This record gives sequence, structure tokens and C-alpha cells, in this order.
Amino acid sequence: MALFERRETPPTYSDPKDYKPFLRRDFRRMFAYCERTEAFLGGEEAFEIDHFRTQQSFPALRCSYPNLYYCCRKCNLYKSSKWPSAGQIAAGLVFADACVEDPYVSHLLEGWDGSLVELTPCGKFTNAHVRLDRPDVCEWRRKRKQARKDLPMFRSLETSLVQALDYYGSDSTEIEQKIEAIRRFIDESQDRFRVS
Repeated sequence: MALFERRETPPTYSDPKDYKPFLRRDFRRMFAYCERTEAFLGGEEAFEIDHFRTQQSFPALRCSYPNLYYCCRKCNLYKSSKWPSAGQIAAGLVFADACVEDPYVSHLLEGWDGSLVELTPCGKFTNAHVRLDRPDVCEWRRKRKQARKDLPMFRSLETSLVQALDYYGSDSTEIEQKIEAIRRFIDESQDRFRVS
């Protein structure tokens, strides 16, 4: 199953930048390669448009919406204008396509420390050229893993506080404030790490 699904049907534009709002929605405000979110990286300013098949090798796809990916600056910088040669393609050394499959299931496995294990030649090629194992992305994966562990505990705490509020009555401002703080934390974690 694809990591990202294209649902938008934008009109045809002559400038790839005009596709930005459509890409944002299709990629759920996450970046195609590293999976980090806008919320984590500080907003939509951290985004760029990547041409999955490079403009240099495939100039006819410059404004083809299915060829455009929502990408953070660093991933886009590292991927740049690289495209595998015919020999590399024959050997399976290609970029993972997150709109066709989930690279983190088919080609890359997340280690306990946030690093990646390359499962296939495609995973090796993608990681080598996009540098998905760089320290800041590994740190994000560690934080996401911790958020996945923490969320059930915070939801349980929220439930306990709601029960306490029911028991003590609605005039307990301190409990209400704690419930709101926990709900903010849960919402922010879900937004920053796309965990549920």
C-alpha cells in the first residue's frame, strides 16, 4: 500500500509551485521521503517541490502533477537532480516511490535507535541519495517512537481526570486545566508525529 495517495485533481499549471496547496493535502502535510511533518519542522516554509523523475532527465514531466512530491528542503537538496542509470535501474537501484508503496515497509526498516536498515537495493539507493539516516531524521524517528509509547498513557490519564471531574463536580478548575493541558499535548503529538 502506498504511503501517500493522490486524491487531488488540480488544473494544469505552467509553474510547479502552483501545485503547492494540492500537494500539501495529498501528502497530508508530511514530507515524501523523511516523513517529517510541517508541524515538526516549523510550518509550510520548510517545504519544497521535488520532481520525483528529475527535470533534467524528464523535462516533459516538469509540471506533471503525479511527478511532483511534497518534500523538505534537506531531502530535496540531497536527492537533487540524481536519477539512476539504466544499469542501476536493471539492478533495482531506484528511488522508492511513496505514491506507489510504503518505502518504510517494503525497502527500509526503522531500527530501535531511529536509524534505518536497508532491506532492498531500492532501500539502499534511496537512503544513500536522500540520506534518510542523517542525525536530525533519526532523532525525529526516536521522538515519534516515544510519542507512540506516551500517547496511550496520556489518554488514560485524561480519562482518569475526566472521571475525577465527574466525581468532584464541574467546579474543579484545577482538574479542568489539567485535562485541557493533556488534550493539547495529545493533539500536538498527533500533529507533529502523525501518530494516533
